[in-house]
Amino acid sequence: MARKDFMTVRDKFANDDGLPFGRILTRDYVLGVLADEGHEYRQRVFCPLVTLWAWLSQSLSQDKSLNEAVSRILAYRVATGLPACSASSASYAEARGRFPASVMTRLAMEIGRTVHDSADDSWHWRGREVFLVDGTGLSMPDTPENQLAFPQIRSIKKGLGFPVMRAVAMISLATGAVVDFKYAAHEGKGTGEGTLLRGMLDTMNRGDILVADRYYPSYYTVAALQGRGVDMVSVSHVSRKVDFSEGFQLGESDHIVEWHKPQFHSRDARITREEYDRMPDTMLVREFVIDIEGRSGGSEQAIVISTMTDPTIPQNELSDLYWRRWNCELDLRSIKQSMHLDILRCKTPAMVEKEIFAHLLAYNLLRGTMTESAKRNGVTPRQLSVKGAMQAVESFTPAMMTTNGNEALYDAMLTTVAAHRVGNRPGRQEPRKRKRRHSWRDYLMVPRHKCHRRLNSEVAPLT
Repeated sequence: MARKDFMTVRDKFANDDGLPFGRILTRDYVLGVLADEGHEYRQRVFCPLVTLWAWLSQSLSQDKSLNEAVSRILAYRVATGLPACSASSASYAEARGRFPASVMTRLAMEIGRTVHDSADDSWHWRGREVFLVDGTGLSMPDTPENQLAFPQIRSIKKGLGFPVMRAVAMISLATGAVVDFKYAAHEGKGTGEGTLLRGMLDTMNRGDILVADRYYPSYYTVAALQGRGVDMVSVSHVSRKVDFSEGFQLGESDHIVEWHKPQFHSRDARITREEYDRMPDTMLVREFVIDIEGRSGGSEQAIVISTMTDPTIPQNELSDLYWRRWNCELDLRSIKQSMHLDILRCKTPAMVEKEIFAHLLAYNLLRGTMTESAKRNGVTPRQLSVKGAMQAVESFTPAMMTTNGNEALYDAMLTTVAAHRVGNRPGRQEPRKRKRRHSWRDYLMVPRHKCHRRLNSEVAPLT
């Protein structure tokens, strides 16, 4: 590829105004990260910048095929007067393999932090930054490499299951951006959600608040958070006994109580002896009861726990903050369902890592666009639809690239993003069941190679 053509392609595909999120993911920033990570590359059609652009468009597209991404590159080159490249996806696949995983991971997490830091102060809770955390699972193609790194669930027969990973995401409450993401095998030592969360604590700063579900508020996790000056709001674990006759009473079923450090067990994989010894012997926690509406329609009770022991903070503010944890469930659903990341497509662990963080980068860039749209239209990012933003970005991208980032088009896109709001339907109850049946009822119940043998034995010999 001629140097002139290479420079033209690089500048066109990475123009700061050429993409809807080019104002966040600038060419100079990407080149700087590539240089910091020591990645060197040759002049070719799929240089790192073009590969990154194609990968992001592929992540946001409903069609995840490599052929569609290459066709998009080819069409743009011809439309802008550049020589057509090959329609084969082989070069693009090789370029994805060359792209450093460290660069993709760093881009995704740094952009997530940038989007979070751009939030208006009014979007925070009592002037404090709030993060949500939750776990999820992802499956991937059944290849020997993936099975070795992420073994299938042991209760499923070999040859019938798929490799599965456990993942934990830390998400900004204000903007919805993913600021940290850790994953591990589904089972085994050091793969629990609590362990993964404790590996992400450096992401938060002193004075921040973490909101989590009932799985996370163990003594070890809460103590590790307090050691960094981070507070937690959650719901008490079902195994923890709460006695409101103890502690300092703040009201009916509302007290500040002392938690005691559990005994250390050498077989416990969650913590080392050194970490255990550094933790305080006791800590103060506020506990109070709230009424919730159960899925069956009846009323249930839950115990909210908070390390913020200031009695002047009303119960309803803390409980409302906890209920905003549901946004994390919605964010993970958007990533897995709207962006189709629930089932990964790559066949090796190295490419699986890149695939995950390419989608997280695309999601954070989308959240950045939603944040800018919210600021211009006087709303919050949480009021805007992720699916609507994806549709607007996908629709406006071709026109914005061919016009070299027309400002009027960018403004129209932000207005379109703001037009798609999230519905508010309080008290809505729907059965968690599907009415439409699957059209395909026959499932693979034995390993595929056994099916092949049986099918071959049933074929009549040729005469």
